[in-house]
Amino acid sequence: MERQQQLVGTVKTAFELHSLHNDQWLLVKEGPDLRQIEPAAALLIDRKEVDGVRIVRRRDYLDHDFKSHITVRKRLRPGVAETDPLQIANPGRDASWCDKPEDFTGDVQRQVIRGLFARYLDDVRVTPLEVLYYEVAARALDNAGTLVQGALQRLASQQVRGSQQSAVSRMKELMAMVDDGLSRLLAKAKGNPVPALAPGGLKALSDKLAAGGADPIPGLYRATAAYLAGCKTWMEKLDRLFRLFSPELTVREMRIIDSIAAEIMGSSLALRELVGKEADRIELVLNAINLYVGKLGKVEMDAAGSHLPGVITLSELLAQGVLPRTLAELRLGLLRHLHARLPFHGERNIQDELRALVRIQDHLKVTAPTLVNDEEIQEAIALRADKLIQPEGMSDVMALARGTYSKINLILSLVNMAPGRQAKAKLAPYLRSLIVPDDIVWDMGCQNRRMDIIQPLSELSDRIQNAGLPETSKREMLDILDSALFETVRTEIVGNQAMGFADRMLALINTCGGLPEGRARTFASETLTTALRRPEFILNYLERFESATERRDNYFKLCENLAASRLVPPALIPHAAA
Repeated sequence: MERQQQLVGTVKTAFELHSLHNDQWLLVKEGPDLRQIEPAAALLIDRKEVDGVRIVRRRDYLDHDFKSHITVRKRLRPGVAETDPLQIANPGRDASWCDKPEDFTGDVQRQVIRGLFARYLDDVRVTPLEVLYYEVAARALDNAGTLVQGALQRLASQQVRGSQQSAVSRMKELMAMVDDGLSRLLAKAKGNPVPALAPGGLKALSDKLAAGGADPIPGLYRATAAYLAGCKTWMEKLDRLFRLFSPELTVREMRIIDSIAAEIMGSSLALRELVGKEADRIELVLNAINLYVGKLGKVEMDAAGSHLPGVITLSELLAQGVLPRTLAELRLGLLRHLHARLPFHGERNIQDELRALVRIQDHLKVTAPTLVNDEEIQEAIALRADKLIQPEGMSDVMALARGTYSKINLILSLVNMAPGRQAKAKLAPYLRSLIVPDDIVWDMGCQNRRMDIIQPLSELSDRIQNAGLPETSKREMLDILDSALFETVRTEIVGNQAMGFADRMLALINTCGGLPEGRARTFASETLTTALRRPEFILNYLERFESATERRDNYFKLCENLAASRLVPPALIPHAAA
């Protein structure tokens, strides 16, 4: 705990209530206790103008000047879907709004910068913080053609949405703020050389800057950016950044390292570099989960087969939970991957994609148990599965199977893989359309001996019963199968006059033990119970055997089969009663 306090500082927890209006989340209320928020949420969802409500747990890392948000409850009106499930709630206007150059350094604003300039930042391996605090990086971006102007046009259009201001006037305001911020940055740098920084020297520089009386944070960001300048890969930059760590660091210096590391982890290219090879997105996701708990996993090694020292330090600090921004960014990156439309594998195949989701869930359970109960992650997995199940894709999948029973097996395998009730519910109609007993009979070649269909239909009932389907759909399919089984038992066994009475009872014992609960099983049970209460059934059956030894052996075998079928009470079985 002392170590946590030294590197993370003071953390406070609060809860926020958000309401959804026209695809925009608005902050309604906040408080320190969940019990203060839940009653208001229950009242809010009943208002007609509200499309949904959510309760968010907010952790305020006061010394890091950082807030993390995790949704713990969400309820949407029927038929309402979010365009962006990761959208931040607005406090009345766009959360990325800026009124002065200093506002660009805010968390939300830097995320927007990361999105607007993603390709450029990845090409030159620079983070938004380095651009905002280091004059060399800022001037390089300003000189990158019309890149800044185009990005600000997009940002202006986004920020004025729903307001009375025009995008043109907002664009002019943003351009003026950018020009003012760049001018101030260059003016401060003039005649003010960047302090030298070397591995392990961050604490000394922090103390020196703090001794001057001014806020040391801007100077630390500037010096760290200059120290990192020239790195050719994100891997190299992470290694250099975490070589700055030393045991005597305080929360002030950790804020610098953590903030820059989080922005590096915000790049999908950085995650690819860490894996060290061209990998499917599923591998990137699994590796991000490993990193979240401080496991290097498939992180690339150097020529000597060792991990870079700085990257090892990164993993150790993640495992200790003392990099809150980086942990939050890795979690957010996982959510982005889950919500993205791009496939986890090379081609978007429903079966492969569902297997990938199962693999992610299993990996979370084993590697990062704290994320398994994360409502947002589970929601993202369920939504992704739900979006996979579309008519065109299902048609392609169904074409892979020949015959009714094969298609049923295929759909049931998808149901078993599908995470979440919503995805299973979407698969239910496809399965229901195939539950036609006569089609199954013909598909399995049992039309001339329908008794043979009893076991497959019984097994199918058990699988449907345990597949996690919606109760209404499940009951409808089970009733159809039960009716078919009942008619088969009634006509093909009990009512089959071509068979002797004893043979019919033996057929019940041998074929109906696996019947599911329902009319068919009840009918088979009652018929056998009646037969056992007639002594001539067993006596007539045993008369077909010539020797006493055969009669004894078959008697005991009959008793064993009766017990195994569980179709009659044990007290009615002669051997069991004895």
